[in-house]
Amino acid sequence: MNDQIEAPGKVPMRDEIKRVATRLLMLRGYRGVSYGDIAQELEITTTNIHYHFGPKARLVATVMHDYVEQVGGRYRGIWTAAGAGLARKVEATVTFNREAFTRLNPKGDEGNSWSLITRLSAEGEALDDLMRERILAFRRDIQASAIVGLEQAVAEGELRPQAPCQQLGRLMASCFLYAVHISRDSGGFRGLSQHYAAQLDLIERSWGMNMVTAGSSSALPN
Repeated sequence: MNDQIEAPGKVPMRDEIKRVATRLLMLRGYRGVSYGDIAQELEITTTNIHYHFGPKARLVATVMHDYVEQVGGRYRGIWTAAGAGLARKVEATVTFNREAFTRLNPKGDEGNSWSLITRLSAEGEALDDLMRERILAFRRDIQASAIVGLEQAVAEGELRPQAPCQQLGRLMASCFLYAVHISRDSGGFRGLSQHYAAQLDLIERSWGMNMVTAGSSSALPN
């Protein structure tokens, strides 16, 4: 087994450990992943993992922090982009979700969890206070980003001034925050895509400046 020596040009072992840990945690959850599992996949010793991260809780906290920064940052970039329009923002979000879904469900029907936050939230009692607070902060950030996107739609004349942006933003954010559950309950990713389209259509029909007619969101990818 390799230990702490890394060949020039290779991905740092610390990053490799985080990569494998993230995927296994998504698939198996907090209780279902051990240092032995990670070490076996990377062909290293558990001592190596302890060297980089110490106890398991510290590794999970590090992985969670990176995930929240990356995922939250991309979602924020989509929904706070000026001039993009709601349909393009929803389409970009669907694409983002599809990328994550496909990484863990390459055949499309495996039924694997593809969100670290969703998977760990199911084991909240096994997490420490900092991890639980990080999950709550992530959800607040996603909601805040969606609300900004709805407020921009009003400012840019896409939605009427009376549109309840706070409520509509939370409604749209829920598609993202519960995307794993929606895709499972609706039979796959196509169902999730249709759920996004229905949410957008509802918002446009109810609050759109032009009172968009039925089918306005049909161009969203399935």
